[in-house]
Amino acid sequence: MAPLDYSKWNTIDDSDEEDAESAPPAAPTQKFTPPPGLPANAVPASSLSQEQQNQLMKEHPELAAKAGLLKPTAHNVEKGKEKRKQYFHQGQLVYEWDQSLDEVNIYITPPPGIPAAVLDVEITSTHCHVGMKGNVEKFINHNLGGKCKHTESFWTLEDLAGKKELHLTFTKMAKGVPWDSALEGHTPLDPMTATEVRKDIMRERFQEEHPGFDFSGAEFNGQVPDASKFMGGIGYK
Repeated sequence: MAPLDYSKWNTIDDSDEEDAESAPPAAPTQKFTPPPGLPANAVPASSLSQEQQNQLMKEHPELAAKAGLLKPTAHNVEKGKEKRKQYFHQGQLVYEWDQSLDEVNIYITPPPGIPAAVLDVEITSTHCHVGMKGNVEKFINHNLGGKCKHTESFWTLEDLAGKKELHLTFTKMAKGVPWDSALEGHTPLDPMTATEVRKDIMRERFQEEHPGFDFSGAEFNGQVPDASKFMGGIGYK
């Protein structure tokens, strides 16, 4: 196979296979229960372990707010846009991507003037390809960085400030599980970025479960909990 060339939409045919991975069982957590009759303003955050702070934010957000771990709000918190990660090949920006609690998004800039009707995009639970109808070669033809619910995944061609952007949205098969990369075999997140992503996903889980509080400033000083398993896990409703 010739070296990959992402500079054109019709010269790519790069396939790969997904390696199955199994996650180790989650370690049991020690439940924190506020003492009976404890005043809400008497919960010192500094006296709690990181694990207890996490449990307090999940089960007793009103106490966590009094302890200074959260900011109460009367309105739903606007979901902040995560900083996109970029994938380059030979100096060429191929796509940008980000992820949330339940989605992974890939953003591609198509050639100017191309309408949605001529795009060839296919998404399965483990694979996606992007190209132009009538061309055998694809711009992207890869296994995904994780499994998705393909019947709930989709793509749109969006107009942003006069420029087109192809937006692929993958609904994660395992909610709360971070993907190391958008596409298998591409540059994985570095350890620091991966930790920040896990923090954001954990905050988003807390926010989803307690929409009346602002978890955007919640800190994790120790090991970041696994959002998919913490306190009984999480799933799609």
